[in-house]
Amino acid sequence: SPPIGLAGFWGGLLHPYFVTAHAAAIIALGLLVGQQGWGRVTPIAFIAALVTGLGLIALAVVPRHADAALLIVAAICGLAVAWSKPPPEPVGIALGVLTGMAVGLDSPPEVLSVREANLMLIGTGLGASLFLVLASEAASRLGKPWQRIGARVLGSWIAAVAILVLAVGFRA
Repeated sequence: SPPIGLAGFWGGLLHPYFVTAHAAAIIALGLLVGQQGWGRVTPIAFIAALVTGLGLIALAVVPRHADAALLIVAAICGLAVAWSKPPPEPVGIALGVLTGMAVGLDSPPEVLSVREANLMLIGTGLGASLFLVLASEAASRLGKPWQRIGARVLGSWIAAVAILVLAVGFRA
């Protein structure tokens, strides 16, 4: 549903910031991109996959387990941040594509008009893209050892929470 009661473009723009699984996955990917210094290819892959996922939603394709896929990707990205060993950039590109597609496919707007739904999807695409760029840029500026340790701790927390939510979901 629209975050804080906002619908349309502005509700979509804020959607990735207020849906916890989306925020966790985007922050974990942003930390990973910034930590590894991969540059622009992974964020571009994320944005392309996000647009593809949102386009599929606009075409009324709604997968059943997009939320679980999003949590799995968040856990993988969080573990990669916590591990702090540099995986090859193609791994980062693959994680960007998976994260973007999962965020896009897990963002069906719950509104009645097609116009408002399309505005929400456009806002979600812009908001998630901006969120990733801000997170990766912030992570790339973490130069002090204690800051890098803090990023690794945040990555491990994201992974732990994602795994716990998945475990609870499988139990239910």
